[in-house]
Amino acid sequence: MQVSFKPQEPKVLPSNYAPGVDNLTSEDFLKIYMETLRYQDPFQTQDLSKMLDDMVKLNQVRFFNDIRSFTEGLKALFNQSTLISSLSLVGKDVIFSTEEVNTVKGGQYYLLSPEDVSQATVKFFDGDQVVKEIKIDLKKGLNELNLDGLPKGQFRVKVFKDGLEYPNVQLGIKGSIKAAAVMNGQLLFELLDGSMIDPSKIIYLGGV
Repeated sequence: MQVSFKPQEPKVLPSNYAPGVDNLTSEDFLKIYMETLRYQDPFQTQDLSKMLDDMVKLNQVRFFNDIRSFTEGLKALFNQSTLISSLSLVGKDVIFSTEEVNTVKGGQYYLLSPEDVSQATVKFFDGDQVVKEIKIDLKKGLNELNLDGLPKGQFRVKVFKDGLEYPNVQLGIKGSIKAAAVMNGQLLFELLDGSMIDPSKIIYLGGV
């Protein structure tokens, strides 16, 4: 009977691999240190400063490992606490910021104004071309946008007052939160349409 053995394939490290103290556990460093002492010449005078330096490095490894464990635990606790708090928004309607109006996908769009702005002009742009403009008295808070007459497409929205652009108004779209989850350490909301939204994009909570 012929028996053959396949040698174990060597482990290839990436080109940017750089060994360092922070890659070792305190137990690894202690083993290396004890092996170093084992092969030292007992008749040779020992360098006390070198020994102290080795012990400092050993303590640094232990310190960094403790800090890393503490940070990871704190992060997990924060994510859990944030997720629990965010669950109260599930099933609620909120307004998310958006860069443009999309009449292909549809939806309810709003302008969020920090103050009352009378006789404002809202212009819808396709590139540099104005495809529609409306006159509106903006109230402080939410103002629903009338999209009647807009063709199918994606349009940027700008607000003007007395011929000058008024930059303090935010464009938003209404969405209903279906679920909240932590993915790769980041909290995300899932909307009813299946899209995932970062909570930082929420610009308005409450009655819509």
